[in-house]
Amino acid sequence: MNMHVSGTLKNACGNWPFILPALGINVPENNKHGTCPKCGGKDRFRFDDKDGRGTWFCNQCGNGDGLDLLCLLSGKNKSAAAAEIEKLLAGKVATAPAPAKKNASDAQKRAQLIKTYQALSAQSSQGESLYLKGKGLTGHQYPLTAHPVVLAGMTFAEGSLLLPLVTLDNQTTGAQLISPTGDKCLLSGSKMSGAFLAVTPVPDDYPERVIITEGFATAITVSGLSEGWCIAAVSANNLLNVAKAVREKWPDTRLVIAGDNDFADGKDNPGREKAFQAAQAVNGWVTIPSGQFKADWDDFRREFGVQRARDAFTDEMVNPNDTETRLPHGFRLTKDFLWFDKPVNDDGDSGQVRQIKICSPLRVTAISCDADGGKFGRLLEWEDSNGINHQWAMPMTVLAGSGQELREVLLENGLHFISVNGSARGYLMEYISTCRPVRKVTCVNKTGWHGSVYVLQDEVIGSGAESVILQSAYSSKNDFRTAGTTAEWIEQIGRYCIHNSRLTFCVSLALAAPLLHLIGAGGGGYHLKGESTDGKTTTMKVAASLCGSPDFWKTWRATGNALEGIALRRNDAALMLDEISEVDGKEASRIAYMLGNGQGKARGRVDGSVRDPVTWSMLYMSTGEVSIMEHAAEAGEKRTGAGVGVRMVQIPSDTGVHGAFENLHGFDSGKDFAEHLEQASKQYHGAPFRDWIRYLTANLQDVTHRAKTLKKEYERTLLPAESGKQVGRIVDRFALLAVAGELASLAGITGWPSGEALRAAQACLDAWLKDRGHSANQEEADALERIRRFITANQFTRFADWNDDKNRPANMVGYRRVVRGDNASDAVTTFYVLPSGWKEICGTSDQKKTALLCRENGWITETSENRIQKQIRLPEIGPKFVYVLNQEVIG
Repeated sequence: MNMHVSGTLKNACGNWPFILPALGINVPENNKHGTCPKCGGKDRFRFDDKDGRGTWFCNQCGNGDGLDLLCLLSGKNKSAAAAEIEKLLAGKVATAPAPAKKNASDAQKRAQLIKTYQALSAQSSQGESLYLKGKGLTGHQYPLTAHPVVLAGMTFAEGSLLLPLVTLDNQTTGAQLISPTGDKCLLSGSKMSGAFLAVTPVPDDYPERVIITEGFATAITVSGLSEGWCIAAVSANNLLNVAKAVREKWPDTRLVIAGDNDFADGKDNPGREKAFQAAQAVNGWVTIPSGQFKADWDDFRREFGVQRARDAFTDEMVNPNDTETRLPHGFRLTKDFLWFDKPVNDDGDSGQVRQIKICSPLRVTAISCDADGGKFGRLLEWEDSNGINHQWAMPMTVLAGSGQELREVLLENGLHFISVNGSARGYLMEYISTCRPVRKVTCVNKTGWHGSVYVLQDEVIGSGAESVILQSAYSSKNDFRTAGTTAEWIEQIGRYCIHNSRLTFCVSLALAAPLLHLIGAGGGGYHLKGESTDGKTTTMKVAASLCGSPDFWKTWRATGNALEGIALRRNDAALMLDEISEVDGKEASRIAYMLGNGQGKARGRVDGSVRDPVTWSMLYMSTGEVSIMEHAAEAGEKRTGAGVGVRMVQIPSDTGVHGAFENLHGFDSGKDFAEHLEQASKQYHGAPFRDWIRYLTANLQDVTHRAKTLKKEYERTLLPAESGKQVGRIVDRFALLAVAGELASLAGITGWPSGEALRAAQACLDAWLKDRGHSANQEEADALERIRRFITANQFTRFADWNDDKNRPANMVGYRRVVRGDNASDAVTTFYVLPSGWKEICGTSDQKKTALLCRENGWITETSENRIQKQIRLPEIGPKFVYVLNQEVIG
């Protein structure tokens, strides 16, 4: 090795962690395994840098020092590679000085920070940042580093932004580096509290408006969307500190917090929360991009354009401390009525007005729209004659017609007066449409999870509940009504479910429905099948009492369209349907598919375009004296398909003890026990479900993780050996119900001991498997049953007699050969099925797969070497490949 290369290696010793990234070579940190920069293999490369020589090894590429790695990746010889390293070592890579020691004084730390910043600033020059240009922000000149800078183990390439953190008295407290690719890092020792990055210098005059953002690029974007001095607080946690500093210096300036929408499904929104907290503390305004997606105002501009961003920036601006709605011109709201003061003369110069009484007091308290910025509405509030407050999130489409729907809903729900005068009715619609409340809420069209909140008809539970509301064209009846407390429900109902598998299982179903969305599971249903008066309807009523009043459960006597509407009101909840015989069998199977698939019928608009179908996620429960397949068959449905059995699992309601009950808990009879449960469910209901939802929203991430982990454990426990995929899919759902019951018991919702829900799920699963008769896929069982049924029924009419040449059916499918037995042996019957006959017998089932199933079942034992058929010399036909089935096939 020549002297030049040796000298370079000596100078590079100890600097390889900085040299390699500066040359574009990324290696794992801290002696960890990672991706090889040469071959790309994962977890096969390690950079151990022994003795500071940049040593490394890869299972595929070998090993060496830092120079060897550079040669390997660049293709250069060692002299050329060493020259490149020497060039960097000559000062082309600036390494930020090490941070001050922990025991250094504040003055020493500040001095070290200022020294570092001044050193970097001296080597920087004004220019346009590639980072900003990549975001479409051009024409902005800021300090850019002239050389690569290594900071906190990261290399900031040449042209990185160097932005000083300053206070309102122009003191520099730190700096932020932003690389061309968007990597960000504060200089060690930077003090961020109350400091900011300024788009333009601190103004000398009193600013009319100050806009505070989180990120610097967002601040530049906002400077083009609205008038005002724009600064970036760097972090959401610093918004409040900066806002307080601005308010203290300029008490009368208008402060606007342009926060980030940190939406994440099932999680908190810290950007929104911190922005509102800062605005409320300084009596400022806040504006945040709308929608259920993560975005700041720079993201919004790039997605929708400058003009729409400018409009949205203004439209979304609210003052959290201003909750009053300014009435439109001419309208007055008194204690008793809503009035419109109409000028007597058209020109209004006389000053005289005619007072038009419109309706009882009606307030427009919020503007609503969905997460996509559409489906606008208004939140209306009023009191009925009994002094009870009512709310209705009214879609604006209700005002498109004559207003009759509007008046019907208001009058039906207690607004005791609406003028019959035609002009007054028109003013009512004008009043609602022209009111511009400050408060804005997100509207949804179905109950259930929306982000981290759970929406019911009369309540939204979870963090951020005040900003979400259920909106519908009609003020629908509340399905989730409550009576009594959870403790009373446990005492009167919950404790009686213990040692009663059907009761525990069905209550667990109601608890499991809200978990579907959290763990990403699919919906489905269960059907309790049994004789009349065996307690299956009582079981369903007990499960319904967990969620709401006796009105919570419905009957099957409804159309598919009506059940779509009910399903939207039970999204992420349970649906209970009693007595399947009340609906046509064909319709029942279609409804089962629809509810299980979670999607309604696609419908067209007047112009021919397609409306978005309604969707939901739910678990549903049904009862009846017959199974859904039997009911469909009685109605003439030739083939319901195994999918119905997967979507709606048939569980026998009879436990073999007291009908649907195993333990009567001291009651004299099953009848007395059922009567007590039914009466109790009328007096105590609904509270456990709301407490369960409160528990979930308060512990969302923890419960979700525990539910997923526990579900996998229960799946392994419940899954029978050698089960088909369909059974595995159904067992997954049994496991989910067990998980819900166990978690709710730990939360104090049910009053059950640990393991009770799992035992109930095991008992119901065993009952289903016993009733089903097998653990294979239903299509396979149906195919075997079809073969057995056909041959058993047609063995004398469709099969030619092997020994009787006069017995030759016109529509024969094969031959039947009987070898008669004697005193020492039994008779043996063999069926030889022709390929054409096999096709007919199999019907819609796959012929080859069905033959393999017959062989696995022991019905086909004679085969050829490479095929499941066997060549047999048939009477009058000769050699022919046929399917040879033994007499075990006969049922």
